Amino acid sequence: MTACAPHDQVRLAIAAQQSPSQILPYLAAELGHFRDEGLEVRVEEFPGSAKAMQALLGGSVDVVTGYHEQVLSLDSGAPPVRSFFLMTNSQMVALAVSPAGSARIHRIEDLRGAEAGVTTLGSATHVLLNYLLARHGIRPDEVKPVAIGTASRAVAAMERGVVQAGVVSDFTVRTIAKRGAVRILADTRTRAGVLETYGTADYPGAAMFARASWLNAHPDQARRLAAAFTRTREWILARPLDEVIARIPASHHGDDPALYREVIRGAVDLLDRDGRFSEEGASAAARMVNADPARAKEAHTNAYLD
Repeated sequence: MTACAPHDQVRLAIAAQQSPSQILPYLAAELGHFRDEGLEVRVEEFPGSAKAMQALLGGSVDVVTGYHEQVLSLDSGAPPVRSFFLMTNSQMVALAVSPAGSARIHRIEDLRGAEAGVTTLGSATHVLLNYLLARHGIRPDEVKPVAIGTASRAVAAMERGVVQAGVVSDFTVRTIAKRGAVRILADTRTRAGVLETYGTADYPGAAMFARASWLNAHPDQARRLAAAFTRTREWILARPLDEVIARIPASHHGDDPALYREVIRGAVDLLDRDGRFSEEGASAAARMVNADPARAKEAHTNAYLD
C-alpha cells in the first residue's frame, strides 16, 4: 500500500468514549486496518453521541461512529446525514434502577417524577429513554433526564443517588451489580432483549455515518472505511476473546478483568455480521424515534459495502 496522500485523511469521531459498542473503530486503529486501506484516520473521542453529532454538523469531523437513532432524530433543517456501515445490532444498554430508586421503582410506570440518567442530553440513550417512556404511557416531561456520562462517571451517579434510574451500559450495570442486586426495567444487552425492546433482533444500533455531501464527495474513502471495519469485524470473530481484549486499549479495561471480559463477550455477540442495514431494522429504528418514513429511507445506505 502506498503512503497516504492528503486527500486520504479522515477525521473520525467516536461518539461514546470507551463504550464497548465502539470496539470496531478502536480496534481498527489499534490493528492498523485504516492504514491497510490507505487511510490516515485522526480519531477524536466524545463523551456522548450528541456532542459528536454537533461536531459532524459543524464540520470539525468528517465521520462519526455513533448511533443510527441520532441520524433519524435530526431536525428537518439540518444537513442530510446518512449511516453507511452498521456496527452493532444494539446500543448494548439497559434501563436500570439505581440503589436510591430501588424502594420505589419496580416498573417503568414508576419513573414518573424521577430523575433518570442518560449519557448526554439529546444522546441516543436519551432517545431510548423517551421511547420506553412513551411505550408505557409516560410523557417525557414527567421524567427529568440528567447527563451522567459513561463508565466510571455513570457508575458514580447511579451509586451516589444522583439519579433514581438510568439508561446505562453493560459495564455500569455489572459494576453496580457487584455491590448488590440491580433491577432491570428494559434490556438491550442481548439479542433476546433487543427483540423484546424493538420487535426485531436485526436492530441498527451503533453505526458509522457522515454528512451526505461528504459521502458524495468522498465515495472511495467511505468504501475504504467500510472495508477497514469489515477487516476488524472478521479479525474479532476469528480470534479467542482474550486475544481481542488484549488489543483493546488498556485504559478501557477498568480494575476488574473478569467483569470487563464479560462486557466484551456481550459486545462481540451483538456485532452485526455484514455491516448492512435491513429494511426491517431500519423501519424499527424509524418507529422508535417517530421519524418520517420517507426521510428514514434516506438515512441509511449500503452502497459503500460492495
